[in-house]
Amino acid sequence: MIGLAERVDFLANSHLFNGLSREQLEQVASRLEERGFRAGEAILSPELSTRALFLIVKGKVRLQYIGRQKKERLSYLVPGDYFGEETILKTSRRKKLSAWAEEECLLLVLHEADAFQLIRTMHVLRMNFQMAARTHRLEQTQRFKWIPEDEVIYYLARKHPWLLVQALVAPMLILIPALTATFYFLVTPVGEQGQRSPLLWPALAIAVSSGVWGLWRYIDWSNDYYIVTNRRVLWLERVIGLYDSRNETPLSAVQRINVETDFWGRQLNYGTLTIRTIIGSTLILRNMPHPHQAAALIEEQWRRVQRTARQMEEEEMKQILRERILKGPAPFRPRSVIAKPPPKIDPYKGKRTPSNLFRLRFEEQTTVTYRKHLIIFFRQTGLPMALIFAWIVVLIVLGKYLFPVFGWISVLCGWSIVFLVLFGWWLYQYIDWSNDIFQVTPEQIVDIDKTPFGQMTSDMASLDNILSIEYERHGLLELLLNYGDVKITIGGGKQMVFEDVSNPAAVQDDIERRRLERLARKEQEKERAERERFADWFAAYYRSEQAFRTEQATPAPPPPESPPSAPEKKKSDREW
Repeated sequence: MIGLAERVDFLANSHLFNGLSREQLEQVASRLEERGFRAGEAILSPELSTRALFLIVKGKVRLQYIGRQKKERLSYLVPGDYFGEETILKTSRRKKLSAWAEEECLLLVLHEADAFQLIRTMHVLRMNFQMAARTHRLEQTQRFKWIPEDEVIYYLARKHPWLLVQALVAPMLILIPALTATFYFLVTPVGEQGQRSPLLWPALAIAVSSGVWGLWRYIDWSNDYYIVTNRRVLWLERVIGLYDSRNETPLSAVQRINVETDFWGRQLNYGTLTIRTIIGSTLILRNMPHPHQAAALIEEQWRRVQRTARQMEEEEMKQILRERILKGPAPFRPRSVIAKPPPKIDPYKGKRTPSNLFRLRFEEQTTVTYRKHLIIFFRQTGLPMALIFAWIVVLIVLGKYLFPVFGWISVLCGWSIVFLVLFGWWLYQYIDWSNDIFQVTPEQIVDIDKTPFGQMTSDMASLDNILSIEYERHGLLELLLNYGDVKITIGGGKQMVFEDVSNPAAVQDDIERRRLERLARKEQEKERAERERFADWFAAYYRSEQAFRTEQATPAPPPPESPPSAPEKKKSDREW
């Protein structure tokens, strides 16, 4: 049996009950029911009508969600996690969730009636439940293929809906009058013959344009996500076909969390979450819903990661000592003074997929690829595009005059040849723009330039050799379109330049974050080497102590007896 005090301490360490006082935690703890489940036993399923919140005290639970496309997703929960809150707040979705005991489990259960009563009296608890339910509801509709199955999502949200309202104000102010004018011109005839007003088509064009603008803003809002898992904190930002960014921070590197809210943020429960890490990087999550609950969740997961890391270090040390003591000292492995060559990468792998044709930033596994800004693309392809458009206009305008004179077959053949030449010119310029890429890997930065049907040049530098990073934007056009140069100073006075990249400040942050992560990995390798060295010394001490004890336990052999000496002759006076 788990006592009331132990239950209160358990609840106090869960972000689901963050913000509750000690008395409120005691009220919740007094309503919990303790239940045990055997390995393989069903806890929650469509056949069971249980509607309750389950808190895992001991054991491991396997969850199964079925999304809208009937796709199943598995996740595994450990002590400190919970599930079932969506069956309380969203009963229509209870058939989408199933849970089994992966091993023998001990759970604390808060039933639906008790949960409703507590939620009505505790405003903070209601917000915590809503945040968890929204996370699971949004998680059922999204599929992040790059998140492994053993990584559990605890927080998933878009920007606060108030930001969407602000983004749609301008399009709606144009759309509503334009639709009104379109409807008026459509039903009100002008003139004696009942002709429609010539302003109908401009009004309709304005209405369609503002509607497309509003739809674009909604899609842009819906493509950005905040994610907190049992391993990391992520901020996903995507512009369809142009930009794809994923900024993340491992929980083990989190050092400090800061929450900032203004007046409207406190009223509508949104704010800015700033996460600073031990490697010096900063992750800023702006306009995040439920910022205080998210901060409590990150802190809880950070403590769990720290405990797990300490346990893993202890187990690793035990394993190393066990190997050293039982198997003897490790063989001598001299350190090579030659640097390990960087892994070979295919710079153009996945670059020309349909979704990446005009994308300025995209990621392939651990490699981030950048292209030059679209303004550079339009500079290179502007002339052939203008000539192609002019040639199409020529055919439309002069075709009725040329067809009777030269014949439609001759005209179309000549027009097609010129069109293919112009299109080939445009395609050449596109490939030339597309081949000029910049990449950042976990080990190095790469500047690649390849001329179509020509030579490819690549410049590489290790992240360890970076001395400084800065970016520059010159002129009003670069400031308005937010593009410029990122200059990286390498050891030996060398400098690499990522020219005309979009959002150069973000590119600078990407390179700096990868550099700091590289330094952190080297520091971890150094600590692991120190542990192995310490284990070698401890194992040597252990073997020496065993040898000393063996020597002390073995009695020393008696000294050999010396032969009896001959009797001394008595000297006479004559001998003197």
